[in-house]
Amino acid sequence: MMITKRVILLSVLAFGVATGGFIGAGVLAQEGGLDVRGEPGLEVYSPDNVYSSGSVAELTVQIDNDGELSQGSESHREYVTTARNVVVKADDDETPIEVRTDKRAIGSVTEDEPGKAPVEIEIPDNTEPGVYEIDVRIEYTWTERTRDQSEGEIELRNERSRSTTQTVEIEIEDEANFRLEDVESTLHVGEEGEVTGNVTNVGQQDATNAEVQFPTESDTVVPLETAVSVGDIPAGESASFRIPIEATSEAEAVEKRFDLPVSYRDKNGIRTEDDDPEFVADIAPKRDEFSLTARNQNVTAGTSTELEIELTNTRNQTLTDIEAKLVADSPLDSDYNEAFVSALEPGESATVSLGLRASAGATAKSYPVTVDFRYDDAKGRSQLSDSYRLPIAVQPDESSVIPWWGFIIGLLILDAVGYAWYRRR
Repeated sequence: MMITKRVILLSVLAFGVATGGFIGAGVLAQEGGLDVRGEPGLEVYSPDNVYSSGSVAELTVQIDNDGELSQGSESHREYVTTARNVVVKADDDETPIEVRTDKRAIGSVTEDEPGKAPVEIEIPDNTEPGVYEIDVRIEYTWTERTRDQSEGEIELRNERSRSTTQTVEIEIEDEANFRLEDVESTLHVGEEGEVTGNVTNVGQQDATNAEVQFPTESDTVVPLETAVSVGDIPAGESASFRIPIEATSEAEAVEKRFDLPVSYRDKNGIRTEDDDPEFVADIAPKRDEFSLTARNQNVTAGTSTELEIELTNTRNQTLTDIEAKLVADSPLDSDYNEAFVSALEPGESATVSLGLRASAGATAKSYPVTVDFRYDDAKGRSQLSDSYRLPIAVQPDESSVIPWWGFIIGLLILDAVGYAWYRRR
């Protein structure tokens, strides 16, 4: 009997120990599931890091997050591995490269979605080819621990902050690179003009058989030549260029940006291209084809005169077969209302004469006449100008006006006749 009780007691104790052990393990397991611990793991690199000297470019600093979950459920992993309030600052110390962007705040970086910070950099002219390192400082915060609350709510605990400095590599290639300088434009709406300037090789390699190109999909700004040769451009040297361009009548008078890639052969004779060069040009408003200076703009009622018009070609091209036509309304008319000029070069002037007559009963005042011009442009296309309005002053006919003393004599005669008639009565 004593043996049986001892066995039972030992069995109960063993069960209690075992049960207590199972219960304790269950509690520990449950508590371990409630607390989630971890931290982000940020790494920086640049996916595109090859540049040329003498250029301003955008360096993309990419930030990957390889976080660590040290305790807890995978379902709550993002709470402790997400880096929040991430700020990126690139430092150009001890390199010839200049960082032109201050701090960049990029928000949160998760394990599933990398962060990107665009940084503008300037590589000075004649920067030696090679690989350079730029320090990148990263500041961020994260939640070190979380705990489940009632009804599935998550309590974020132990907010931490951290800063770390890493490096990205930038490679400067040994190649030609170009910059546009002294760019000028003579573009006007409805005219042919040109863009001129200098292209300078700011790279480390000589460029041979170089040409500037004007690729554009615009329907209103049309290059008359899409590629213009500028010859060889040694490193550090410049060459001038001129590109003829037409701004159609549908173009807008605005400031526009254009790309101007430079194609060349490198030291191995392989044709390559620098597509970075660009420029900004003004497209000026539409202007008249001619400027007019009129003479003999006075005409006496009942008489004729010659209206002389000096016209000057204000366009950047030679205009030919210029026909002038005068249009006048009553009380003005024209005996001969057309004139002809064979050609006018840019800035050249010529004088034409047109007949002008005012009717005898015209009231003395100013009347408008218009002059139109039809001409051929440099491509031989017939064009019609806008109408030019000119004021014409009609003067009274002095010969038909009785002077004051004539009125007096007439009155005296009438008075004498009247007196004689009275005496006869």
